[in-house]
Amino acid sequence: MRAQQFSILATAERYAEASARLNKPGDCTIVERGGVRRQLVIKCPDGCGETLSINLDPRIGPAWRLLHRHASWSLFPSIDKPSGCLSHFILWRDRILWCDWDDDAEAPHIDAALTERVIETLQRAGSPIGFVELAEEIDEVPWDVLGACRHLVRIGVLEEQPGRQRGIFLAKPPPTEMPDAYI
Repeated sequence: MRAQQFSILATAERYAEASARLNKPGDCTIVERGGVRRQLVIKCPDGCGETLSINLDPRIGPAWRLLHRHASWSLFPSIDKPSGCLSHFILWRDRILWCDWDDDAEAPHIDAALTERVIETLQRAGSPIGFVELAEEIDEVPWDVLGACRHLVRIGVLEEQPGRQRGIFLAKPPPTEMPDAYI
């Protein structure tokens, strides 16, 4: 049975210690040495029993970003297993979102302050910006920014670039009458 939530149980200095703490699908441990997060060790939430090691240290190659915001954990980008159970999932705000879900699913919570910051940043830029770059600029979780951007597209405030440019957004010119709120 697929897990729907994940939890970070502890930190450890070594992989062996981290993996020994995992009991059920979605359990995670952070490997941290010298104040640097090195790995996220997770019991595959698909229930296949595999233990996954996710690199968090950009000094040794492509790395995921583990973020603690809004009293919850998120990981970016998604985890896509090309072998074994072939799972593809997102760790977002302590939840597991399976990538066989609707691609345009709503964010867990659309925050008015975040939508305002997204609009202001895109209007100031005056050119299209990808949601990852936008999230870095405003110091937010990329999944939250993508959810806010897609919401703003649905209400006509932003436009998303088509095709291979999906995930890149541009502020539409403001209407002559601004809505009272964006959510």
